[in-house]
Amino acid sequence: MTATTFIVHPAAGALDGAATRKASGRAAAVIAVGALTAAAVMDGLNAIIFDIAGDHMAGYVSATPDEAAWLNLAYFMAKVCGLPMTALLLTWLGTRRLLQCALVLVIIASAGCWLGRDLTFLVLCRALQGLGGAAILAGGQSWLFGQFPNRRQGLIQAIFALGAIMLPTTAAPAIAGVIVDADSWNAVLLLNVPIGLVVLAVLPLFTPRRVPCVVKPDWLGLALICLGLPSLVYVLVEGSRWDWFEDSKIVWLSLIAGASLTGFICWQRSGRNTSPLIDLKIFRHEEFAFGFAVSFVAGFALFGSAFLIPAYTLEVLQFPARDAGLVLLPSALTVGLGLLTSGSVIQLLRAPPVVIVPFGIAIFMTAMWLLSGSNAGSGYPDLVPTLVLRGFGMGLLFIAITIVCLGDLTGAEIPHGVGLFNLGRQMGGLIGIAFLATFLDHHMAVSRTVIVSNLAQGSPVVTQSLQAMEQGFASRGMAPEQATSAALAALDRMVTGQAAAISFNEAFLSLALLFVVAVPCLLVVKASLTLLGRRRRDKTAEA
Repeated sequence: MTATTFIVHPAAGALDGAATRKASGRAAAVIAVGALTAAAVMDGLNAIIFDIAGDHMAGYVSATPDEAAWLNLAYFMAKVCGLPMTALLLTWLGTRRLLQCALVLVIIASAGCWLGRDLTFLVLCRALQGLGGAAILAGGQSWLFGQFPNRRQGLIQAIFALGAIMLPTTAAPAIAGVIVDADSWNAVLLLNVPIGLVVLAVLPLFTPRRVPCVVKPDWLGLALICLGLPSLVYVLVEGSRWDWFEDSKIVWLSLIAGASLTGFICWQRSGRNTSPLIDLKIFRHEEFAFGFAVSFVAGFALFGSAFLIPAYTLEVLQFPARDAGLVLLPSALTVGLGLLTSGSVIQLLRAPPVVIVPFGIAIFMTAMWLLSGSNAGSGYPDLVPTLVLRGFGMGLLFIAITIVCLGDLTGAEIPHGVGLFNLGRQMGGLIGIAFLATFLDHHMAVSRTVIVSNLAQGSPVVTQSLQAMEQGFASRGMAPEQATSAALAALDRMVTGQAAAISFNEAFLSLALLFVVAVPCLLVVKASLTLLGRRRRDKTAEA
């Protein structure tokens, strides 16, 4: 790989020169992987801040919930638009300039979130964070795959995933929760400034300077994807809140997203498009197509479970916000252990990555099945073993999928594949969260109705419970009428809590059953891709 130039005196001999180059290469590799992982940490903080401190952010600019939602929407809209542009931007700018521009964008936007007091300004800053984060993730991972041989990708991708996967789904909620309670939400984003400056300083040590290449942009493709993906993100993020297709804007945006993305795919495959934004021919690689499908399902499971677990601790177990964030912290260690274990097995033992996938799926399914047995009386000690198990399974799964999907790509295919791979995982996560949010709303309403229907008026159990609560409130000095109202309100909270506990248990079970449905489908996809690839090779041989 290209690193800092070292000058060795001829008298030192060939062996000394080779040893020096080898040592410098190793040092540059360590710096490169560490710097790009730190850069991925910046995007991890940006991704979860709204989930942890959405109310604080809304209050900061005196925004309504509908207005404050744009602080989250702007980030994800910009991010999903930026991921498919990676190949074009790398061709235009090269790795060093692209990463420099992305880091500067995130640093400026994060400082802007600290200084800004206007909602529109903060929405713009969040959009810049999303765009910069997309370039950091896809550009950095593309460089790693292009610079290091496949035999070394296992551990390299595992270390990079510590920042790209582990942090936003485990450690970042805890870190952000503690900082928000101690200081403010924008203090979390201010951490991006020193991290970004350090990465900017070391970037020239491992990325070569490159003359930009002039490429004709695919303006129609850019327009279609910048119209379709943000519309789809809005539908997925806000659909549950607006009761999906009962709201006219959700209907119209769904139609716009469908038409735009269909048009985009057709245009990318058209012979008239001489410089497509995304090279869809990479789906001819059987391993990439299969890995893309698995990454979509895994994104659904990973981000969906990361959404469910803190919500469960807040709504059912009544944990404080900081403790809800800390619940995921122990699993950060096992996610990291799973990532490094999977990477080590692939790199050091030369195990085929696809062999590890079933183990990751089985461990994750077991964890979700165990969580589905939780109840309102569960505590922190009850959750930790299952969350630790979940973390290890997801760590095993994601590195194996990454190597399966991207390991066979070469040259110009790499940035196209990396952009699509990350986009698939991100969209899988958004769809997973949207599905689970809708599932919970529906199941809570049904569960509450069933519970209330079984609380027949005049039932001895109900009557005794209400009388006991009335006596308790009366003993605290309440008037009889107030005690009766308070007892009824307490009973209503108990019913709501029980309905929520049942609904979350069903949601956890649905994630366990996800792979029961998905695995046969993925095996069919794998068999179909193998058959198509064999036919394509036979036709090539005949020609």
